[in-house]
Amino acid sequence: MKSFYFTSIVIVLALAAAPFVFLPRAGLDRFKGKVVLYNVYGAKVKSIDPATSGDTTSASMQGNVFEGLYTYHYLKRPVEVVCQLAEALPKVSPDGLTYTIRIKEGVKFARNPCFGVDEAGQPKTRFLRAEDFITSFKRIADYHLTTSLSLAFVEDKISGLAEYRDRTQNYKKGDFSRYTKESISGLRALDDHTLEITLTKPFPQFLYVLAMPVYAPVPSEVIDYHLATKKGPQDGRVAIDMDQRDPEIRDVAAMVGTGAYVMTEWVKAGKIVFERNPDYRDEFYPTEGAPGDAEAGLLEDAGKKLPLVDVRYLTFVAEENPAWMLFLSRQRDTGGIPRDVFSSVITPSRELTESLGEKGIRLLKTTYPAIYWLAFNMEDSVLGNSRSLRQAMCLAFDVETYIETIHNGRGVRAVNTIPRDFKGHIEAGPSPYAVFDRGAAKRKIQAARAELAEAGVIEPGAEIPELTLDMPGTGEYYRRVSEFCKGQFAQVGLRLKIEMNDWPTLQEKVHNKLTQIYAMGWHADYPDGENFLQLYYSPNIKRGTNNTNYSNPDFDKLFEQAAVMQAESQRIPLYAKMTRILNEDCPVLMLSEPISFGLLYDWVGNYKPHPIAYGLGKYTRIDVNLRRKLGGRR
Repeated sequence: MKSFYFTSIVIVLALAAAPFVFLPRAGLDRFKGKVVLYNVYGAKVKSIDPATSGDTTSASMQGNVFEGLYTYHYLKRPVEVVCQLAEALPKVSPDGLTYTIRIKEGVKFARNPCFGVDEAGQPKTRFLRAEDFITSFKRIADYHLTTSLSLAFVEDKISGLAEYRDRTQNYKKGDFSRYTKESISGLRALDDHTLEITLTKPFPQFLYVLAMPVYAPVPSEVIDYHLATKKGPQDGRVAIDMDQRDPEIRDVAAMVGTGAYVMTEWVKAGKIVFERNPDYRDEFYPTEGAPGDAEAGLLEDAGKKLPLVDVRYLTFVAEENPAWMLFLSRQRDTGGIPRDVFSSVITPSRELTESLGEKGIRLLKTTYPAIYWLAFNMEDSVLGNSRSLRQAMCLAFDVETYIETIHNGRGVRAVNTIPRDFKGHIEAGPSPYAVFDRGAAKRKIQAARAELAEAGVIEPGAEIPELTLDMPGTGEYYRRVSEFCKGQFAQVGLRLKIEMNDWPTLQEKVHNKLTQIYAMGWHADYPDGENFLQLYYSPNIKRGTNNTNYSNPDFDKLFEQAAVMQAESQRIPLYAKMTRILNEDCPVLMLSEPISFGLLYDWVGNYKPHPIAYGLGKYTRIDVNLRRKLGGRR
């Protein structure tokens, strides 16, 4: 469910000649004696409410505070679902419809005034209950909340959820009695530690869905204290969105989770601080991993209590150049490699230069199940009425040169909608339009003019109108991408106008169908091709995950058949057929599957990026003595 802004997963642009910048030390004295991890974030956070976010930036923040029933093993590859707040994997009824889940005992929420205060005036806490998950699902299904991304995976899956959503329309926005007066037939708390979920039909990916942090438990006290009593945001969100015109320092008091950290500061366009949750339960570093993990030192802390870092201190740095300089000056612990310095940092054999290695810096190359693309709004009068135009634009774009010149070769061409590491990718085969052929593109342009004339969009013999591409950023990187795109399409006679946006603004425009072409991508929520194919299922237009507004009855029929098949061997051939339909219809211009080239200092331990999961920073270790010795931050 995680759409992500259009840049590489690591920093991709900076100017080597830029001056050094330094993060202020104001306010850091209170962390004296604590282990602090320093880093930056470069995109605005849409929301840290688990119900209302649905992008990678927001998920990376909320994962520190909120937890789901399940998550993924930190080290094992291929990825493996493991228990988080659940005591064991679900017991599933023979018909695949009823999931009975035992909740861990002894799990506490972070202390908060919503639970009352003790005799010393300090906030109390309470234990997690099965009912808290039901409250979470009620918020996700609430008509008054913008939860389209989290709702999309469960609205037609959990019995009674859609009906509950309809009933909430009858309540005023600020009337939160809807959470107690209304029930959902498919959700029952059998006791304080047993949750029962009943589905409308079999859904073989449901365990993966339950491992998504958007379904983290929310205590009803948060709503009663911070929302209903007007002590916090008034529309049911747990947290305040970054684009709100609110005071500089955000109200983080309503963020009450069970995670390893508590958010203690959130300054607009500034710092975000997470501090160790003193009431976090006993969780320990894994004692086994994937082949090679022990040799890489990833099991040195096996069995140690988590989290291993006391404070996660993040500073907003919108421009990539200062972010790079912060890494070089040892003020942040990990970083990416700017495009303009890539050749001086990475050798022709794609390894780190010896000089940087001697400075205590390591290179970590990582692949992700993600795809970048230029998406077409299929409800647009021009693009939606001409498949030939969409095919022409795919043929006209030199993706290989784009990857090499814009991303220093950090990626591979995406050739169909399923990532290459997922089953169904090979079976489907590459799209016939995932090739660079300007001659074929020009012939398709002529066919497109005839299609548009026949549809009454243009006059016979007229040129194709100027098209608009919306970008999710305003920095130099996005200007480079924009100019590259304009140049590619100009060579086949297509004119392109560029609109620059910040990330939340683009998401809002896409949601309201106000774009024609937009640059975005999708990062897998779970390891199944269905997660990418659902982006084109027509009922998901209304639910908010089908942002191209693509609709094809043949595709929908196959999707519905595959959706209830428990056996993976039966689903894969249908995945391949659906992908071939998309290959012909071209609702997106597929660009790349990214490869991350990340850098970290030797004082950073246990750093292993996960392809899917969030909230895994609790495993990272910082050797403060080595950092001090090598000139890093105190």
